[in-house]
Amino acid sequence: MFTVFYEIRLKIIYWLSKDKEFRRTLKTILKVYPVNTIYYKCAFTHRSAVKNKNGHNERLEYLGDALISAIVAEYLYKKYPEHEEGNLTKMRSKLVNRLSLLKIGKNMGLDRLLVSNINTETEGKYIISNVVEALVGAVYLDFGYRYARYFVLNILLCDLLNSDIEQIEYDFKSKMLEWGQKYKKTISFESKQNRDSTFSSDILIEGNVVGKGIGYTKKESEQNASKNVWEIIKSRDEV
Repeated sequence: MFTVFYEIRLKIIYWLSKDKEFRRTLKTILKVYPVNTIYYKCAFTHRSAVKNKNGHNERLEYLGDALISAIVAEYLYKKYPEHEEGNLTKMRSKLVNRLSLLKIGKNMGLDRLLVSNINTETEGKYIISNVVEALVGAVYLDFGYRYARYFVLNILLCDLLNSDIEQIEYDFKSKMLEWGQKYKKTISFESKQNRDSTFSSDILIEGNVVGKGIGYTKKESEQNASKNVWEIIKSRDEV
């Protein structure tokens, strides 16, 4: 990806730096030593942990979100020339959503690098999804588009892209509603907004609560509640 001389330059920067431990950690994630660690420190910092409005990762999150969307859109456009716009959009949604980015972020250990005053397990677990997007923004600012594209396709989404994208399950709410129609069961949802601006949703079958979900939007919380119940139904071979 990089020339030999550029890689030597990165190693020299590493050996002359004072934050070698952080740079080594980043190398395990990026597969290359970083140039400017300021971008990455910002990417791992949630706004709850800083007073300076420019010291957290929301701007990088905005940038990374746009980059991931564009990179994946181009990849799918070239790989599936026979697909219509609607199918490509659905495939992109399967690859890039808060749940998939959350799993990727945790698998990469980004939750251990997060600087935050919020409990990510109880109050804001999808903060890790935002960190993934911010990280892509940091990579772009540090190395440019070419490596950002390589990072997204060959490191971040590698496992998902090597799977059968069309078989990835994402719209669990629709699956639950279809299941309800098939077995003549009434499926409904009850949602509320929490103090931290997230949403909580209960999924009910015949008026009985059978699962719960949390998300940044009402739609997302309903999807998460549906996913939890759908996985139980599948495990019991009741589909």
